[in-house]
Amino acid sequence: MKIEVLSEFSYLIRFPGDKTCLPEPTKLGIAAHLLRDAFAEDWVEVVPVFADLLVTLSARSFSEGADPEAIISACLEKLERQDEVLVEPRLIEVPACYDEEFAEDLPEIAEQGGMSIEQAVRLHSELTYKVYAMGFCAGFAYMGDVPEPLRQPRRSSPRTKIPVGSVAIADFMTAVYPLAMPGGWHIIGRCPVPLFTPDDQDNPTLLRAGDQVRFHPIDKDEFYRLKAKWRN
Repeated sequence: MKIEVLSEFSYLIRFPGDKTCLPEPTKLGIAAHLLRDAFAEDWVEVVPVFADLLVTLSARSFSEGADPEAIISACLEKLERQDEVLVEPRLIEVPACYDEEFAEDLPEIAEQGGMSIEQAVRLHSELTYKVYAMGFCAGFAYMGDVPEPLRQPRRSSPRTKIPVGSVAIADFMTAVYPLAMPGGWHIIGRCPVPLFTPDDQDNPTLLRAGDQVRFHPIDKDEFYRLKAKWRN
């Protein structure tokens, strides 16, 4: 991949002509997610241009000694490291509670998709997702592909703090927030199992690129039981 500077605030990321293990549209989508998360509220627009990406940033991205080109390069390096195909991918089952207490955006997602909340939960949990890339913070796994009826663009107004363990959707991706942090994804549930355990030097993250993931629906009692177990 090559980064071309188009103007003071614009970059064009050119992808190689040969296709690697990811389909090009999916690869472009993952790169766009990595870039948006890396620049947070400072990014302006990431637009696919045929097989390339046009990145246009605001002037704020250049303040306080920031180096946008270096940030873009780091995102592309992350993407390149995820391109290895695992011969025998692990299948990880992730518990998720879709109760209204933890799923503030689920009613809207279901309504937009023309289905009930129960149908939306079933649709999200019946698929096996692939971890395409590990993202902008430790333990954040970009998983796809979310079924069409559940797909929604990122929120127009990101939340300042999303609770740790939140199960979320944005476009064709789903993820679990490993830490409490700002974010613009739609929250549809909560996972009681930690995805990032820095004290475990050998396996600090529950998921890794190439894994297959299934979400296992649980009720609130099971959620709090598992949360207490992991806390202890």
